Amino acid sequence: MDLKKTILIILLFTFSSTIFDAKEIKNRGVFDIIGSDFTSGFDDLIFIINDVRNYNTYTALRTSSILAGTALLSTADEPLYDYIELNKVEESTEEDVLEFTDNFGTIPVADGLAVGIYLTGLIAQDEEIRTTGRLLVESLVLSGFITLSTRIVIGRARPYTLQGSSSFKPLTLDYFYHSFPSGHITVSFAIATLLSHRIDEWWAYGGLYSLAVMNTASRLYFSGHWTSDTFISAAIGTLSAFAVLEAFESNNGKERPEKKFDVSFSPLGINFLYKF
Repeated sequence: MDLKKTILIILLFTFSSTIFDAKEIKNRGVFDIIGSDFTSGFDDLIFIINDVRNYNTYTALRTSSILAGTALLSTADEPLYDYIELNKVEESTEEDVLEFTDNFGTIPVADGLAVGIYLTGLIAQDEEIRTTGRLLVESLVLSGFITLSTRIVIGRARPYTLQGSSSFKPLTLDYFYHSFPSGHITVSFAIATLLSHRIDEWWAYGGLYSLAVMNTASRLYFSGHWTSDTFISAAIGTLSAFAVLEAFESNNGKERPEKKFDVSFSPLGINFLYKF
């Protein structure tokens, strides 16, 4: 069965379950809970906007590291593209795996996952699960807005257009000129970061970030993006999820718990630290 059809069936089942099980929510009405979550999401957005306005030295260094890393990777754009094109093995097992992981960063999968988690928490009356779904929606909206607006402004040609890595058409809605940044990679790293930090277990970090890395490899393999598109896309997804998590913790009067996992950026790449 096609993956998109499978996701659609799951979503329809979940929505129908919500209709039939809504009466099980005794303490608060469904619309009251959803309205409260919407308000909380708006409060998170306001916190993030105010936080961005308080631009400090650490933020400047992090931004500089991301831009420097992107610039360094740009030197590998054409060589890596040529290498992949020369070494592709059609209908191979490796290609099948990459084709599967390529779906991890698609909008249907991301939206289906976020809405599915939220509705599961709503039906089960589990606030932790419902909140995780809400925060995932916020991360996807925030990272998606940044990615979409940036690619429209930049207008970089995709590799498969065969126009080269230095071909640009700024301020365009043409999909063929939306290579920078990558929506797939942004989404996959936003999902991996948000869910793994909410679960906070080694298998979640390892599994979800492995899927995000494989999604990045698939975008390069299928000529959807240049090498330099990948780093900034991963940074947008990761930092958007972190921003949402920080906003949630601050708005709920919680001290940020010590996490087992931490991530930072340098011109040489993304640095991961896991505490056992």
